[in-house]
Order: sequence, then C-alpha cells, then structure tokens
Amino acid sequence: MRPNGRYILDVPGDGPEHIYIKQMDISREQLDELTSVVEDTVEYACDQQMLSGELAWTVIECLAVAKLAELKGELAAA
Repeated sequence: MRPNGRYILDVPGDGPEHIYIKQMDISREQLDELTSVVEDTVEYACDQQMLSGELAWTVIECLAVAKLAELKGELAAA
C-alpha cells in the first residue's frame, strides 16, 4: 500500500506485511497491535464513562489533528 495525497492505496506487488503512510513505514503486526490498543481503550472509556462511540472517535480525531500539528511545529504544546 502506498499513499496518494492523504490516502493509502494498494500498490500491485506490495505485500500486506507493510503499510506505507507518506514517508513512514509500519509493519502489519505493529499496525494491528496499535489499532487493537486504541480500539480497546476507546471501548473501555465509552463503557466506563457512558460515552457514545461517535463522540469518543470524534475526540480521538481532534486529538490526532492537534498532535500532528504540534509535531509539525504548527501548534505549540499545551
């Protein structure tokens, strides 16, 4: 898989063992583990705090956008 702009695309010949995101590389195993940890954490928080999944994932999206801006130097850390 290789990115096209902001999207990740399948590229013929690329194996499923790696995902390409811009200039970053993550193994399928690492991606699966990270995805599992995040999904389990969101599920736990929703259950404990009685939050909707939509709300929780919207918060995660906002946090991700802010963190990426911070890492790019576009936003000062709080």
